[in-house]
Amino acid sequence: MNTYYFLKELNLNENISDIQGFSHSIIPKKPLKRIETVHINLTKSEEELHQQLHRSNKKQIKKASTKLLTIEVIDKPRYEDIRTFQKFYNQFAKNKNTYPCNYFHVHTMNMLIDKHALVITRILNEESEILCYRVYITDGETAFSLYSASFFNHKEKSEKKRLLSEANRYLLWQNILYFKKHNHKIYDMGGLTDNENIRKFKMEFGGEITDVYSGYEAKSKVGQFVLWLRSKKMRKG
Repeated sequence: MNTYYFLKELNLNENISDIQGFSHSIIPKKPLKRIETVHINLTKSEEELHQQLHRSNKKQIKKASTKLLTIEVIDKPRYEDIRTFQKFYNQFAKNKNTYPCNYFHVHTMNMLIDKHALVITRILNEESEILCYRVYITDGETAFSLYSASFFNHKEKSEKKRLLSEANRYLLWQNILYFKKHNHKIYDMGGLTDNENIRKFKMEFGGEITDVYSGYEAKSKVGQFVLWLRSKKMRKG
C-alpha cells in the first residue's frame, strides 16, 4: 500500500513534522468518522457491471455513445492539467454556489502526482469543448472518485442539459471500464450524503453500500494507511 500525506489547510508553510493525512479506509479507527460510500466490484464482467446500471443510465450511455464525444484519460497529469481543471471547476462551483478549488486543493493534487496516484478524465464535444471532468486517487487496486464537475449553467437550453447528463454518465461508465481494464478491484463513488439527488445518482450505477472511515489524522507510520483526500470544502457530496 502507498501512503499519501497532505499538508494542513490553514498553514501551507509548515515543516514536514506538521504534515497531516486524510484516511479513507474500510478498517475502523478512532477518531475517524464512519460514512457510507458505494463500492463497485470491478472483478465482475463488463456484462455484469452493465446489468447493474439503472435503465435510465443504460439509455443515456447508449445515446452518448452515438454522438461525437471524445474521452481523454490523463494518467500522468502535469501541473498545467491541474490548473486547467481548477479553472473549469471554479466556474462550475460559482454556478452551483458551492466551494471553489483553492490553493490547498491544487497543492494536494500536485502531491498526488508525485505519488503517481492521480488520474484526470474529461469528456469533450465535437467542438473540443470540455463538458465534464472526473478526478481520481488510485493505489492500483481502488479508484476513489475525488472531484467531479460539469459545464453547468442554469441558462442552458434543455437540449444542452440533456447532452451534459448523457456525457456525465458516459464518462463515469467509461471510467469504470478503464479502471477495470487496468486491474483495479474497486471503484469507490466517493461517499454518499443526505443530498437525495447525489445519492440517487451514485446508487444508479450499481454496487454495494459500504461503510468506510474517513477523516484527518496526525502523522502516522509510513505504510499504515492509504490516506485519501475527500475535501468537504471543494464539493458537497
